[in-house]
Amino acid sequence: MKNIVIAFIGGIIVTILCSFTNVSDDKLKSQGVTQEQLEYLKQDVVMGKTGVIPFPECHASLEVPVGFVFLDFDQSKKLIVDYWNNPESRMPNVLGALIPKDSKAFYQISVAYVISYDNCGYIKDDDANSIDYDELLKQLQQECNNENDSLPKEQRMWLTGWAVPPQYISSCHTLIWAKSFKSEAGSVINYDMRILGKDGLVSVNAVISNTDIEEVKELQNLIVNSIQYNNGFKYSDFDETRDRVSDWTIGGLIAGGVLAKTGFFAKIGILLLKMWKIVVIGIIGIGAAIRKFFSKNYAKIC
Repeated sequence: MKNIVIAFIGGIIVTILCSFTNVSDDKLKSQGVTQEQLEYLKQDVVMGKTGVIPFPECHASLEVPVGFVFLDFDQSKKLIVDYWNNPESRMPNVLGALIPKDSKAFYQISVAYVISYDNCGYIKDDDANSIDYDELLKQLQQECNNENDSLPKEQRMWLTGWAVPPQYISSCHTLIWAKSFKSEAGSVINYDMRILGKDGLVSVNAVISNTDIEEVKELQNLIVNSIQYNNGFKYSDFDETRDRVSDWTIGGLIAGGVLAKTGFFAKIGILLLKMWKIVVIGIIGIGAAIRKFFSKNYAKIC
């Protein structure tokens, strides 16, 4: 076993992490991973679900799209906390995650759509058509630069632009955007989808690498349309005489904080930057799986 650990330390880890966005056994073997090591990684089997998944917390449901399986809270926690090194404190609002159905073990997961809920109240959308997103980007970039001044060098990330410009689809009250970040070690995309209801919003965060963004663009409508609020809880069911209005606005959802509060998956990037000196979000699973090895043995929407 000691020899196996030494073999990994000898440079294989970094090569694997920097080379793959679609993890397969053949590709891993071509980089020097042995059959014994693969068998170890295969012990963490994905237990995905299909069909209609109810979300009683937010009075909505998910009809799992073709080509995906759904990870419940426990399975998502295993992925997000154990494999992607996020603190457990990130989990309270997570409902689950969609992953490609061909991911049989956690180390094979290259793309995930993490679904969470924020019971923040009814978000008014009357500012959606008046936002100057180019100006907003400049403000966010300046904020990002300011936040970097207080961060260690290895944790600094710069907002380079919109990977997907913000768009609000009023017909189904859905907000979509993606921010592109870079660091000394690489780049990462923070891809967000927000589906508004009368009491809050369902959030879908796509964990991807830069090379996956076109595929996510093609699938975003499918993902968004798979989530539906129950009757009485849709955005159109809002009653100003009894329902709570949120402090958030459409512009505020996009702005947030850039690094300290940018969202779920930018934190993963920063953690990886510290741990592995890289930021390749779509392949986090394999890196953390190897870490676990050491720790145990060492189209139009709507």
